[in-house]
Amino acid sequence: MEPVSKEPASVPIWFLTMVTIALVICALWFGRGFLMPLAITGLLYILTSALVDKIQNTSLMGWSPPGWMAQLLSTVFIIGAIVLLGLVASSSADDVQDALPRYQERFSVLSEQLEGFLGPKIVTSTQQAIEQADVGSWITSAMSGIGGALSTLGLITLYLAFLTGERLAWAAKLPLLASTKEETRRAKKVLGRISDGVKQYMWLNAVTSAMSGIIAFGIFSWVGLDFAPLLALTVFIAGFIPNIGAFIAITLPSLVALIQFDTLKPFLIVLLGYGLADQFIANVIKPKMQGRSLNLSTFMVMVALTFWATVWGGMGAFLAIPMTVVIMVVCAEISAMRWIAVLLSTDGQLSQEKTDVGDLKKQSAHSRAG
Repeated sequence: MEPVSKEPASVPIWFLTMVTIALVICALWFGRGFLMPLAITGLLYILTSALVDKIQNTSLMGWSPPGWMAQLLSTVFIIGAIVLLGLVASSSADDVQDALPRYQERFSVLSEQLEGFLGPKIVTSTQQAIEQADVGSWITSAMSGIGGALSTLGLITLYLAFLTGERLAWAAKLPLLASTKEETRRAKKVLGRISDGVKQYMWLNAVTSAMSGIIAFGIFSWVGLDFAPLLALTVFIAGFIPNIGAFIAITLPSLVALIQFDTLKPFLIVLLGYGLADQFIANVIKPKMQGRSLNLSTFMVMVALTFWATVWGGMGAFLAIPMTVVIMVVCAEISAMRWIAVLLSTDGQLSQEKTDVGDLKKQSAHSRAG
């Protein structure tokens, strides 16, 4: 009697999926110092590509800039914006540290004024909480962190310059990583969907956030608000943070105005003037500029924001939406991880499925017409 051979038990797909997710999270956490500059470079490169498209589609008396000129102009513009960001941050760091004692004194005066409205117990508890929190050390550490951020910006600038120089080579060789023609076609489709989704998000938020930042700088400078360039820059960056970005953009300058001035007039101008302008941009201009939706669930956007902020800190909040778009597109093409893409989407219908349904409807209409 021949012995019965036992085949090795196959590992469940769900187990492999969970192990893969755990390994990816560990890699994101431990490799964040290396991966974050690459992720930001990729997003800036996509934003550069969107700017190239806009420049090439611009016609001046029947003349449109050639591709090389559009690429050069967009690259110079993006790198110039990065340099400007670094200059504003570095020049404002010393101003913030110098103004800290004055703000602490002013806060003590405000506490005495609030004592009559809120009661001594609440004010005393608030002062003790602030003293225990040691806000001064927070600000000092934040200012020291700017130095590290500036070196990261320099690295990102170098990455972007070299990546832009090899743009055509990368566009040609990435699909060649696949082993078959079918996989190459599929890779091109995935890369195209990622590029379209992230490009739409980055371009829309770059334009609207720049509008908010310019208006904010004008209002802050008009009322004489301290650190107006730095606060306007904060408004611009906060525009890329979903849901809570608008709250950060209005709260921080309003608090500075409340503490800096002896009257409430500058505080109300900042709060109402900038707040109304920002709401007009968000609710009137932005919807008119927006094309098709990214098909991301609002709840999952908040989950993604929390996850990326936990893993990569404040920069993770900035990268939350683009990284989530990449994850959804990639997971939609992997059968074992398709459920992740479905959960991230608004209605469970992925982009490819919607395209297929549209094609079927067109084919059905043509067949009835025939």
